[in-house]
Amino acid sequence: MQYIMENDRFRVTLDSMGAEIKSVWDKQLELEHMWSADPAYWGKTAPFLFPFIGKLEQERFIYEGKVYPADKHGFGQRVEYELTKQTPDSACFRIQDTDVTREKYPFRFELEIFYSLREDGIREDWHIKNTGEKPMYFSVGGHAAFACPPVKEGGKGSRTGQKIRLYGVGNKTELQTLRLNDKGVITQEYGLVKLHEGCFEITEGLFDRDALIFDRAGITAAALCDTEDREYVRVECDAPVWGIWSHPDSGAGYVCLEPWYGICDYAGYEGELSERPHTQTILPGEIWRGGNTMIF
Repeated sequence: MQYIMENDRFRVTLDSMGAEIKSVWDKQLELEHMWSADPAYWGKTAPFLFPFIGKLEQERFIYEGKVYPADKHGFGQRVEYELTKQTPDSACFRIQDTDVTREKYPFRFELEIFYSLREDGIREDWHIKNTGEKPMYFSVGGHAAFACPPVKEGGKGSRTGQKIRLYGVGNKTELQTLRLNDKGVITQEYGLVKLHEGCFEITEGLFDRDALIFDRAGITAAALCDTEDREYVRVECDAPVWGIWSHPDSGAGYVCLEPWYGICDYAGYEGELSERPHTQTILPGEIWRGGNTMIF
């Protein structure tokens, strides 16, 4: 079911399936900020990633010696959420563990996603409570796809030549990116992104090797800019890992800016769930808090 949040500038559509943002209509600029979810390229808009980020080695994980199946990006995007609170400019969605989730993820939890409109964008907060009796291990992150570039209805634009700006990288002139193999797990290879004043250009072939993954690069926000360096969307978050991704075909008019509290598996990983890099931990009865801010 879909729900609306609205203020003087924005009209936002949220879907209870996956608690996903489906549309951010800018009444002031008369344009849509989110990707259209065209299935010819990618049929989603802003899936919520939980309890995994990306793919795990052999699509499974090990917990207390037992092997469990693991879908790409976890099940958080594929379940129906309960709307627990709504005001004209905010909404809260919730899911809890079930017999079905515990078959593939053996933890008891309560997860809440809060959306609230601001004058310049959207604040998204994530609260995860461990309602079980053992430590809970998980990853969580955003995967919002923004129109690149945003255009008025009937208009056309190309992502080629648009720019990505990274905040928090200081005066660095290049950053390493992790690379994925054809199974979607991390290899020992590295890519290199050249920066000019924190920016790099979206070129043909930039996403031919899947996502650009920046691990512990100090990034505090990522933004999309036009060819004149004018910023039209920024995602702010203190996550240790960032993914930037789009369909390799340059005709795909979107780029995902993804803050991750977690990461894909490295090729050949055979360890326990708790030992995976960037895995988050919640002790029984405690609440983990995170989130991000989208500024337009």
